[in-house]
This record gives sequence, structure tokens and C-alpha cells, in this order.
Amino acid sequence: MSPVDPSCSFCCQVGAHLPEKTQNEMIDVASWKLRNGEDFNPKNKDHVFAILSHRLCLDPAMATSEAIELADRSVAHHMRILAGFSPKGDRFYTHSPSEPVLVMGSINLLHRSKSGDLPQVLNTLSRDLCGAGLVEKGILGELAARTLLLIARDFAAPRGLHGPDLLKPVGVLGFLETLFGRNIFTGF
Repeated sequence: MSPVDPSCSFCCQVGAHLPEKTQNEMIDVASWKLRNGEDFNPKNKDHVFAILSHRLCLDPAMATSEAIELADRSVAHHMRILAGFSPKGDRFYTHSPSEPVLVMGSINLLHRSKSGDLPQVLNTLSRDLCGAGLVEKGILGELAARTLLLIARDFAAPRGLHGPDLLKPVGVLGFLETLFGRNIFTGF
């Protein structure tokens, strides 16, 4: 018997694939795990840090006790990974895994409806995480640039069941029109 059984409902000609229903369930589970089973609150620093960590590669600043507590809660409850300890054992390092299902789960939470929670999430990121010095912002404008480009990419993508369908490619012109407006090329 071959490793891919063609009679299996989870398989197709090119290999094993999950049916759409199972994929949607996996995205729902990922969303649930990112928010620790609670109702998503776009004003909750833990929720916002958890979902944006997978989209924007956020890292805690680890300079204040509040940032350390945020990182600790993120490892304990919001799918962040403990990466190691300093040689003296007085610091710990974390990172967000680049798991596609967690990214899809975060997109599900960010773009659940037409209006979505994105404006409030960005407000919480700006005011409560960046403004409080809880996340690393990188070199001048790095976090802002990543945020701007990923949001433009999200809005340029076709809509799927769970928000933007990031599995479908987006044309460069469509992306640029989303980022700069439809009249970008008329001024030349």
C-alpha cells in the first residue's frame, strides 16, 4: 500500500491535503490558542502581542519588569516559544514560531469582519506596547514599515472565509494601488 491512499477523503492526486472543513477547524484552533481560549479583546496587550508577533515578528524589549512579564505570559499562554536562557540564567529569550497555521489564526482574529478589529489592534500596539516600551521597534521606522507593508498586502489579497486569503498571490500593481491609492501612476 502506498503512503498516500487515494481512497482517503484527506488525500488527493498530488499528495495528502486537508479538506477545507478541517483547514478551517485548524485555523479556528490556532486562533483559540493565540488568545488562550478567551474572547479576543483588541485592547488586551497580551492578545495583541500574541497575534501581531506572528505577523510582524514582534519581540519583547526585556528591559522592564512589565516587558518580562509580557514575555512570560506569552510563553505560558499565547503560543510563544522559550528559546533559551542567558549564561548567567538571569534572562530568558523567546520567539514566535513562523507556523503558517498560527499566522492564519492571527489573520482570522485581525480581519474577522468587514470592519475588523485592526484599527483598535493597531492603537493598542502603538499606545500600550510601543509607547510603553514593551516591544522592540528595531532601527528607525523598521516596525512601522513592516506594519504598513503587511497591512497593504492583507488588503490587496482576495477575501476568504477567514479574512484575506494569503495563500493566493497578489499582483505587484494591486499591492501598490492598495498601498498608495489607485491614482499612483496617473501623475507621471
